This record gives sequence, C-alpha cells and structure tokens, in this order.
Amino acid sequence: MFSFAIDISKDEGKEASSSRVVGITSAEIRAKLEELSALLHQDTAQLVDDSDPAKALFKTLRGQIPADAEEILFQAAHLESHQLQYQKATQRLADRAAQTQLFEEMMKVKLLADEKHKNIGILKSSGDALKHKVSDLSAKREALLAELKASRRSLVSSSPRREPAA
Repeated sequence: MFSFAIDISKDEGKEASSSRVVGITSAEIRAKLEELSALLHQDTAQLVDDSDPAKALFKTLRGQIPADAEEILFQAAHLESHQLQYQKATQRLADRAAQTQLFEEMMKVKLLADEKHKNIGILKSSGDALKHKVSDLSAKREALLAELKASRRSLVSSSPRREPAA
C-alpha cells in the first residue's frame, strides 16, 4: 500500500542517527513498520471505522523515519477522519453497481421485446401470405370443381343411353 525507503544502517552495533536519539534500534523500527504495514493491509472499511491501532504504532515511529514517509503514514494512520467521505464513496460505488445491473437487465428486456416484436411482424406477414394462398387455393378448387362437373356432364352426354330392360 505505502512504499518508502528507510535509512537503516546494517553496520555492527551502529544505528541510524535518528534512532540513536530516541534509543530505538533499527530492528525495532523495521518490526514496527512491518506491523503497521500489516495493519494498513486490512480491510479499508475496518481501518476507516477504527484506526486507533495504526495511530498508536505511528506515534511510536514519529521522528524516526524519513519525513516524506512520515507524512504518508500520518494520512494512512488517520483514515478515521475520512469516514464520511469513505461512506459516501462506498454508497456511490454501490449505486453505480446497481445502476449498471439495472441497465443490463433493461437491455436484456429490450432485446427480448425486440425479438418478440420481430416474431409478431413475421407472423403478421406470414398471416397475410397464408390468407392469399388460401384464397388462391380456394379459387383453384372452385375451378377444379367446375372442371369436374363439366367432365361429368360431358361423360354423361357422350355415353350411350341404355334402355332399361324389361
């Protein structure tokens, strides 16, 4: 989360000048920084709600680390003061996620409605085509029935009449 250089001398028995003043060894500073790092890697919501453990560790490190690192750690250790901003940002993110989900659902419904509308159009156009085909077939049927009647009449009139046997 936070990255900075720490002037820790590895010479035997020698410590950085800032740690000699306070009487804390470089190993102790490193351990406290690692502990603070672990705290700062917790869930952000938890840090915003209760940053007291981070503040306490930061106070023990004050004046023993470089000023730029101290400035960054100060802000990180005092996240609690940004609780309202964090809550508003969290709410905005939740609202955006809900809005995105609602938009996706709306698009799915729109696509489904478009597909149904297309199918209705196909059914309407095929209904008109079927009505046309039915009327064509009905006309053809009437023509065939008329032709059949004419053929029967022709058969009846051309066949020799038999006289009934008495």
